[in-house]
Amino acid sequence: MSVLAYTDLMGLHKLLAGVRAHSYGHSAGKEQPAQKHLEVVRRDLQLLVPAGMRVRVSGSGQSLPVIPWVAILDENITKTAQEGLYVVYLYRRDLSRVYLSMNQGATQHRRGAEGRGLKGVAAEAAACEELASESDLIRSHLSAEALIGMIPNIDLGAPVKYFLPRAYEYGNIASIEYDLQHLPSDGQLLDDLTRLRALYSTCIDIKDEIRAIDPSALKTTSGSSTVKKVKLRTPKGSIFRPKNSSEYTAYVKAHEQTRQRRHEALIEAFGTWVRGRGLVPNNNVHPRDLTVEFNQTHWLIEAKTVGANPEFAVREAIGQLVSYRHFLYREQGIKDPHLVGLFSEPIGEAFAQLLSSLDIESIWQTPGGWAGAGAPGGPGLLQTLMR
Repeated sequence: MSVLAYTDLMGLHKLLAGVRAHSYGHSAGKEQPAQKHLEVVRRDLQLLVPAGMRVRVSGSGQSLPVIPWVAILDENITKTAQEGLYVVYLYRRDLSRVYLSMNQGATQHRRGAEGRGLKGVAAEAAACEELASESDLIRSHLSAEALIGMIPNIDLGAPVKYFLPRAYEYGNIASIEYDLQHLPSDGQLLDDLTRLRALYSTCIDIKDEIRAIDPSALKTTSGSSTVKKVKLRTPKGSIFRPKNSSEYTAYVKAHEQTRQRRHEALIEAFGTWVRGRGLVPNNNVHPRDLTVEFNQTHWLIEAKTVGANPEFAVREAIGQLVSYRHFLYREQGIKDPHLVGLFSEPIGEAFAQLLSSLDIESIWQTPGGWAGAGAPGGPGLLQTLMR
């Protein structure tokens, strides 16, 4: 199978090492070179993560934290590093090491303790105890394979009086440790980040399942109170068995969809790139996610965010593409579109081959670019974009 790729990759090695190179100090103020470098990290790392993942860095408050950090948040789960689950680079205080950690929002736990009447040191101690308990519980549900090469405990080297560094240590579910003077290659760092993002999805599912089975086992949810749950509202009459294409079209147009942030961000990112390459994207074609026009060629695109298992995203994309082609094109006497599955992350060679066998092109987002596998029926959208 031939895979095309377009990328504008930047160096993760340089981004991470710069914090040490500029000698970060929490009392040195926001104008220090290390803090300004963290803003560069935020900007450039944003290009290396899938659409809908948001990068945050320490230093947005009035004072700088003892431990600098760089967090990657799934905006479907949380908008802030204070709540929910997230992936984060945590620097040791002496800047000798950095940890890529699957971690939890510590402030959420402290607020919960304060809500139960605890204050000050007592609230912080209760929060750390909860963080440790939840980390152990989630980790116990992860497979040995998922944890290969990861460590359950991290040491940030900060005095005990500082709450957040202690909380980060207790909130660590699994981590990869790096020596900042001997960082691996960009390729290895990106592979590790991709692995942690997959673990992120798994931990969210685990935490939700634990709460469903035993709500008393956890004090916090997997996500943030600031993120609304995704809901679908269907027209009256939940049973839907269309007798003809007009019924189907009426139903799907009436079907109210509240889409996830990552889904919309994926469509926006790809559509912007398509427009910049001279093609004409259109996302105002409900219920379809996106169509693209160029030289009298029409592509129908179904976008899917990929979780821990890409099979679900691939199966849903196949079903929707085939349904839309039948009801919105063939039944309307319109020429068949070229079908494209658009994914937030790589789906693997096996699923790309499956889609190709069904004459569906696959395109997925990569760090800094796009890659994909064509379909025998061509013409390939990605190939056209890379012309």
